[in-house]
Amino acid sequence: MNPHVPESDGSYLYYDSDYPWPEDIAADPALQASAARQGILHDVSHYVGLALELAEMLDRAPRIMEFACGTGRLSIPLARAGFPVIGVDASPTMLAGFERRLTVERAEVAGRVATHQGDVLDLDLAEKDNDLLVMGFNLLMLIADFDSQLAVLERARDHLAPDGVLALDVMNPLVMPLAATQVPETAYTRTNRRTGNLYTKFAMVGMLDDRQVQRNHGWYDEVMPGGAVRRTHYHFDWRPLFRYELELMLRLAGFGIVRVDGDFQGSPFEAGSTKMVVVARRVPGGG
Repeated sequence: MNPHVPESDGSYLYYDSDYPWPEDIAADPALQASAARQGILHDVSHYVGLALELAEMLDRAPRIMEFACGTGRLSIPLARAGFPVIGVDASPTMLAGFERRLTVERAEVAGRVATHQGDVLDLDLAEKDNDLLVMGFNLLMLIADFDSQLAVLERARDHLAPDGVLALDVMNPLVMPLAATQVPETAYTRTNRRTGNLYTKFAMVGMLDDRQVQRNHGWYDEVMPGGAVRRTHYHFDWRPLFRYELELMLRLAGFGIVRVDGDFQGSPFEAGSTKMVVVARRVPGGG
C-alpha cells in the first residue's frame, strides 16, 4: 500500500472482507462471482501450484518469501502446503491480522511462518536465498512510482537464490477504466468478517495522469446494530503497467521472463485478459 495511506484507512480495516480466502469463496456463490470480477478467484491455488512445481524440481520444500503479505491470505496456504514462508509487510495493522490468523492454525503450520515488518523498497533481510518470491494482489501497481517499482523488483532479486523464481500478478490496463469516474460505483455488499455487519463499498477512480498514476478513492458504509450507518473513507494510488513495460523492467532488474499468462489458470495473455500473471527467473549474475 502507498506510504501516505494511514492505518485507519478503510483499505486496511476492510482488507479481510474485501479479499476473501478460498474457503470463504467456496462456501458462498455470491463471493465466487465477486472474486472473479476482482481477479482473485484462483490466485491462491496458482501460487501454491508454483511452489509444488518448484518442490518437485528441487526435490525439497522451496524457501518462500512474500512481499506485502497482508493478513496471510497467500502465505498461510503456502505454509499449510508444507512450505517455509517469510511474510513481509510495512503495516502493523496487517501483520496483527496475520498473527491473529496464525493463532487458529495448526502448530506445525504456524511454525513454518515468520513475519517481518518493513518497507520492501529498502528491505535487506539476512534470508537472501529464497527459491520463490511472491508479489500478489497487484502489489507492483500499488507502488505508484516508476523508479520505486523498479527498485522493488531489484529488492526481490536480491532476496532470491541465483536461479530463484519471482511470481507476481497485476491488472491488465487494457481493460481498466483509465478515465475518471463521474459518480461513485457500488463495488459490492458483503459481511464484515470482524463485526458480522453488512457493508457496501463505493468506489471512484481519477484520471490517469502524466506519471501514469491513478487515484482510487471512495468509502465503506457499514450498517451497525440498531440501523446506524458508519462511513469509513479510503484512498490510494496505483500505477498501471503495460505488458512490455513490465517485461522490460523485469529484464532491467535481472530477471528472465518464463511466462506471462492472462489469468491464474494458465490462459494465454490477450488484450481482453483481466490479469497479467507473470513468472520470471533470476538470471545468474543478474544485478
